[in-house]
Amino acid sequence: MTTRPVLDLGINVAQLVSIVGGFIYLGVELGRRDNAISNTGARVDELAAIVQDLTRAQIVAAANDATHQRDLDALRVRLDRLETRKVVP
Repeated sequence: MTTRPVLDLGINVAQLVSIVGGFIYLGVELGRRDNAISNTGARVDELAAIVQDLTRAQIVAAANDATHQRDLDALRVRLDRLETRKVVP
């Protein structure tokens, strides 16, 4: 009958170890998840900055295209005038 208290003690220790192990695992998983969320947040911020820069570049490119088109139209008008002057005399 002396084996019963030893068996109970062994079971209690095993339960305590499994509970402590569970809490440790839970802490590690929460740390991993928090780290993943932080990394994702940093990546989203970086992507937002990239998108903002690309948007600015697109706006500048569109404005430059409009400026170039106006310059080309002005050159076309000047060339037309020069061609009409050559033909007329």
